[in-house]
Amino acid sequence: MTESVEVTYPARYVGQITINRPGKSNSIDPATNAAMEQALHAFELDASVRCIIITGAGPRAFCAGADIPVLLPALRAGILSGQDDPQFCGATHRQTTRKPLIAAINGVALGGGLELALACDLRIAAAHARFGLPEINVGVLAAGGGCTRLPRTIPSALAAEMILTGEPIDSQRALQTGLVSNVVEAEALLPTAIALASRIATRAPQALRACVELLRRPRFSELDDALRHERAVFTQVLLSSDAEEGIQAFIEKRQPAYSNPDVQRNAEHVEQ
Repeated sequence: MTESVEVTYPARYVGQITINRPGKSNSIDPATNAAMEQALHAFELDASVRCIIITGAGPRAFCAGADIPVLLPALRAGILSGQDDPQFCGATHRQTTRKPLIAAINGVALGGGLELALACDLRIAAAHARFGLPEINVGVLAAGGGCTRLPRTIPSALAAEMILTGEPIDSQRALQTGLVSNVVEAEALLPTAIALASRIATRAPQALRACVELLRRPRFSELDDALRHERAVFTQVLLSSDAEEGIQAFIEKRQPAYSNPDVQRNAEHVEQ
């Protein structure tokens, strides 16, 4: 475990994992990514925990997704070495725990942060929270389940708009479209999440586990092929010159200057 992930027990039978990088908008670097999976695995083995809350430290961010200057180059290196692992924060592709997961979204949930929330069983949000998949702004795509799960969670046209523009929606739009089940004021978020987790944790453990298995089937087992295809496309895009330019532009805080391979191909076709 690292200092970037905090594990607590806020109520009987309830475990809480807090992404603790508020200075980085709780973005995920490789160490935090590994620590999240370790924390979920530890709770899975802990008989005193029956329901798990995931949240972020501070008032601004649940999770702003990947720590782009660090995590994306690490993913690129993994792909080039033949060791790419699509799992993000222990939740998106393999079920590290079979216990109910509640995302208590205390601020922005962007990119991998939204993908982490989509992999949870329940989502509640603070009124100031925002949700988005901005990956396209750095020349890549949401391949932690974002492009696959979001259109299956909210209306497909809105999902397409979010994925293709990278622009976020607010908490009220998220509530209206079913992305979250409840929106509360920021100070009430964790008490609301803990109360919900406590209610769930009092239910019969065998029935609870069976319900979780059935609830997750459409988001995991039935999406296996789609998730694999999403990741295959991501690996191609991440290795492209546009992704390299997008990441570098993000680091340098400038507008990216993308190439346009379609224009080049069309020009070559005309010349022939």
